[in-house]
Amino acid sequence: MYAKHAQGRISRQAHTRAPEGTYEEHHARQGFEGEVSQLYHAHPTTDWLRVEGPIRPRGVQLTEVRTADEHDARALPTPLLYNDDITLSVSRRTAPMPYYFRDADGDTLLLTQSGSGTLVTDYGTLDYGPLEYLVIPKGTNYRVVPDPDRGPHVTYVVETRDPLTLPERGPLGHFLPFDRGVLDVPRLDAPSPRNADGEWEVLVKRDGELSSIFYAFDPADVRGWTGTLAPFRLRLADIRPVTSERLDVPPMTHATFQAGGNWIVTMAPRPTQTADDAERTPPYHRNVDYDEVIVPLGTGDGRPAEPPTGLAGVIPGGMNHGPSRSRLAAARDRLPVYVWNIDTVRPLRYTDAFEAHEIPDFARRASYRG
Repeated sequence: MYAKHAQGRISRQAHTRAPEGTYEEHHARQGFEGEVSQLYHAHPTTDWLRVEGPIRPRGVQLTEVRTADEHDARALPTPLLYNDDITLSVSRRTAPMPYYFRDADGDTLLLTQSGSGTLVTDYGTLDYGPLEYLVIPKGTNYRVVPDPDRGPHVTYVVETRDPLTLPERGPLGHFLPFDRGVLDVPRLDAPSPRNADGEWEVLVKRDGELSSIFYAFDPADVRGWTGTLAPFRLRLADIRPVTSERLDVPPMTHATFQAGGNWIVTMAPRPTQTADDAERTPPYHRNVDYDEVIVPLGTGDGRPAEPPTGLAGVIPGGMNHGPSRSRLAAARDRLPVYVWNIDTVRPLRYTDAFEAHEIPDFARRASYRG
């Protein structure tokens, strides 16, 4: 722990009202977890003229990405961002998987933006719908069976090399931001969609390569199971966010999953701070140790909201981000939308599919700066 020092005009308490004519910037290590200082600037740090080089913020409208599995039932989700630890893809599958898929490279997280259907696994079946997570452990056999009458189907797919775990909650206890009792596991007694032909395929991905195992019977023939490893579902509606009357709560308080040093965060709709000296929006942040993907997911009840649902912004490590001037002016008493964050330790790389759908000149569009 370093000694704390101070120079010039500052606030008595970080993340409260900044001195007149200044804008607070949070400069820290390990996101919001490590050593930290607050810098009080004369101008917002997102008021850049332009950004040149690989740390420029980039964006893509995920709900408009065209994917191979939209028209080809055998196709896999379309990757957009990746590094050695994590891959983010989009699926618009409309037809049932004609095989069971087994990912031997890592755990899989499915987040449904729109549409519904059934996940069929070794462990039984789970229905899924909008704004629901499905966690599928590495090596699980599973099929995604969309409901053709409940589209459009858009699902975000995250693959992690390290196991997806629930973060330790410390003094928050057992029930924030959700009670683990709300996690649903598959049911063996639920009806399962079936293939029409007699041959059953298990498509296995290992080290990025595909192999197939064929059976004369349905390999999801489990008659019972017990243990601590199984797929599960978490509805975003079951997340009860931590709030504070007087201070913005750090993003990691809203962490939903952890995979090694990488974080998946779900910020649910919630009241903003109400104290007279509280800031309604998060401070500007000098992003140092993580690449960050920020995706608004909508209100959960179909009401229109800003920013647009599915608009993914990628903020590379080393870049500034934070509220735009328009967002500061429109600061409200409530965050009306779910916001999904992925924070990665290693830099993210962009696929051809990302670049084909990329929003031009994203870094100059002030309304998308965090």
